[in-house]
Amino acid sequence: MPTTEELQPFLVEPREDLAAEYKTWLDLTTNDHKAILAKASIAMANHGGGYIIVGFDDQGHQLTSVARPAAVPEVSQDVVNAAIQRFAAPAFHAEVYNVPHPANGIVHPVIVVPGNMTEPVMSKRDCPGVIAQNRCYIRKPGPRSEEPQTGDEWRELLRRCVLAGREDMLEAIRSIVSGRVEPAALPPDARAELHDFLEQARARWEELCANLPEDAAARFPQGYYEMAFSLVGAESAPNLGELQNRLQTAHRLRLTGWPAFLMMNTNEWAPYPHEDFVEAWVGRPSDRQRNYEDSAHADFWRVSKGGKLYTIRGYSEDSHAERLAPGSAIDITLPVWRIAEGLLFAARLAETFEEVEAISVECRFTGLNDRVLTSVNRDRAVFDDRTSHTPEIVLTGQVTLDQVRDNLTEFMHQLLTPLYERFDFFQLSTELVDTELGRLRRGRF
Repeated sequence: MPTTEELQPFLVEPREDLAAEYKTWLDLTTNDHKAILAKASIAMANHGGGYIIVGFDDQGHQLTSVARPAAVPEVSQDVVNAAIQRFAAPAFHAEVYNVPHPANGIVHPVIVVPGNMTEPVMSKRDCPGVIAQNRCYIRKPGPRSEEPQTGDEWRELLRRCVLAGREDMLEAIRSIVSGRVEPAALPPDARAELHDFLEQARARWEELCANLPEDAAARFPQGYYEMAFSLVGAESAPNLGELQNRLQTAHRLRLTGWPAFLMMNTNEWAPYPHEDFVEAWVGRPSDRQRNYEDSAHADFWRVSKGGKLYTIRGYSEDSHAERLAPGSAIDITLPVWRIAEGLLFAARLAETFEEVEAISVECRFTGLNDRVLTSVNRDRAVFDDRTSHTPEIVLTGQVTLDQVRDNLTEFMHQLLTPLYERFDFFQLSTELVDTELGRLRRGRF
C-alpha cells in the first residue's frame, strides 16, 4: 500500500504525460462523468497502466489544485470501479487513494490503473459526445486519449498485451520450475569502466554539496544508495539534445510517484546539460519553497551520451521519524523496488539506442551498520531483529534485455541476496522479489 509521501509528488509537481492524466472534479453520480473517467481509464489500461489524478483545473496551461465543490460527492474506490465496469470490456479493478496536498490540504483522489491487460480493453456502451460503443482507446502524445489510427499504434497496443500474456505464462512456469539466473560477472575492463564512471559521478555530486552544512539532508548524513548502469554495446547519442529526448521517451512510463532519474519541470531542479552529460540535482538549495526537504527527495543523477547512467538518493526510511529513528532501519521490500525501477528505466532507455547487448549494473548501499530489517508499512512480517553489522556493500552484475523482460525475478534475487544476508543471514525469498516486482510493474506502490 502506498504512503502519502510516495503519492504526493503527483500533486506537488503536476504534469500530464502518457502515464499521468489530471481531471477536474467529477460527479460520478452522472453518466457523462462516469464515461469521462471510464474513457481515461480504458486508455490508461491499454497504455500499460498509470495514474488519474482528480481535482486539478488547467488554468492558463498550468495545472492547479482546486477544492472539491460541495455539490460533488466524494470519489470512492467503489464508484470508480462501478464506472469502469459500466463502460469497459473486459472490466478491470483500479485502486483509489485519497492524498492531501501538502501545501493547501486539499484531498485529491489518485486512481491507480493497472497495466497488465492481456487483451485490448474496449468500450461496451455509448455516451454521446464522450465515448462510443465497441471502440478501443489509447494514450497519445499531447497527452490525450483517442482511438488508434495507424498500424504502428495498433502494433504497440497488441505488443503490450502479448508481453502481459508472456508475463502470465512465465509466472505459471515459475510456479512449476524455479528458474535461476545468475548475474553474469562483468568483464574486468567493463567493470572498471563502469566503476570509474560511478566514482566520477559521485565526485560531481560531492562537488555540488561542498558548501552545504554537514547535516544537510541533501548530503545524506544517515547514508545513501547509488546505482550505475551501462548500456553495453550502445552507439553514442549524437548530442545532448538527442540524449534528453531519449530520456524523456524512457520517462513516459512512471512506476512510482518519485521515480528513479526524476525529471522535474521546475527550473531549479529540472535536468540541464553539464560537460558531456545530462544531469539533475533535486537537492539543490533554492529560495523557492519545497514540500520535501529530506534525503529521500534530494536525488542527483547524470547520464552520458554513451549510455551510462548514475543516480544517488538517501533512504526514505529515514524520513519517518514518527515511526523510525533516522538511520535505524531498512525496509524489507524497498531494495527490490529501488534497484528494479532503476534497471527498468535503463532498459527503456536502451530501446532508444542501437546495438545494446546487455546492461551492466553496480549498486552501493552505505550507512547500513546497526540498521534493522523491518517493514515500514507493516505489510510483511519480519521476525527477530535482523541487524546489519556491515557499513556498506557493493553489488554488481550484468543482464541481457531478454532477461530483464523474462527473468527479472531471478536476476534480482541473485543480485540482492548478498545485501539481505548482511542482516544476520536473512534469506531473501524468490516469492518476495516476484511479488514486489509485480506490484512495481502494476504501479501498486
